[in-house]
Amino acid sequence: MTQEPLNVAVIGSGIWGGQHSHVFHTLPNTNLMAICDLDEARASAMAKSHGAAHVFTDHKALLDLPGLDAVSIATPDFTHTPLIVDALAAGKHVLSEKPLATTVEEGEVIRKAAAASDCKLMVDFHNRVNPAIATAKDEIAKGSIGKTIHASGRLSNTTFVPLEMLAWANKSSALWFLGSHLIDALRFILGDDVVRVFSMRADGHLSAKGVDTADVHLSMLEFSKGTIVTIENSWVLSPDNPQIFDLAIELVGENGQILLNPSHSGAYSEMTGSGLKYRDMFGVTPVGLGRIGGFVMESIARFVDAVLSNAPLLADIEDGLRVTRVIAAIETSAQTGKSIDITY
Repeated sequence: MTQEPLNVAVIGSGIWGGQHSHVFHTLPNTNLMAICDLDEARASAMAKSHGAAHVFTDHKALLDLPGLDAVSIATPDFTHTPLIVDALAAGKHVLSEKPLATTVEEGEVIRKAAAASDCKLMVDFHNRVNPAIATAKDEIAKGSIGKTIHASGRLSNTTFVPLEMLAWANKSSALWFLGSHLIDALRFILGDDVVRVFSMRADGHLSAKGVDTADVHLSMLEFSKGTIVTIENSWVLSPDNPQIFDLAIELVGENGQILLNPSHSGAYSEMTGSGLKYRDMFGVTPVGLGRIGGFVMESIARFVDAVLSNAPLLADIEDGLRVTRVIAAIETSAQTGKSIDITY
């Protein structure tokens, strides 16, 4: 018996909304019904390029679209809560970009809405299917390096992101925009939760250029099993870097080390007059007709698997809320100069 396709709409027609739209347009078991964005012209352009029949500028009107099964939310960090809550209340499955919410209070509102709904809610922590990170998780679980004693993580952007790519950068930070991915990746690899944080932030460079947000957060995380991790989330890396993002993780255990550098793997490099540039060879990869490639696309497809086949969610409401708690604690620590304990 042929399964009916999942009817999906995408809210947000920016760069990441384009990834969602591409996946839902390409997969044979999904039907991209609509695009919703405050910018009607941009939504219309994405609908045309990905075969969506409907365009909306009001998400509540979108949720009334007959036959709609699910929505994916690819809007700025601070906008997710009302969109998620309204979609769940309307009986729609939800895929939300990270972070789930930018305050613990909003995260609890989402948790309550999810508990009252029969629908699925997944957070798009796509690094959980990043080959390097998934392999590290497996090796840690096997005990390949013994007990993990300490680790370090770096996920930062060049100034291109806050100064040129994101029109809303002053309403976010590298901590929320990138730290949410890094903290979840560390939780995922270690199979553990953060119980204490201490953080410092630096300001001034971006604010002098008209973007009123932190330049960098440098933080220490203590996990419940004793692992101590230092992390960097910066938005002031030089634009001369070969990619706009820099992801690296090192794990040190009793019996060895694991080093991950998926952003600077060097699998492909090019010099064409503007310096050395690397290409992302893992996030998005070329494929044949009707298929998707790379862990960025795979993560979105896992949401479809969860809804249609009852496969496990890649990351659920609890994962999203725990990351929000950690980031909120980091912000409090940076403001007060004190370490902050976290309870769940």
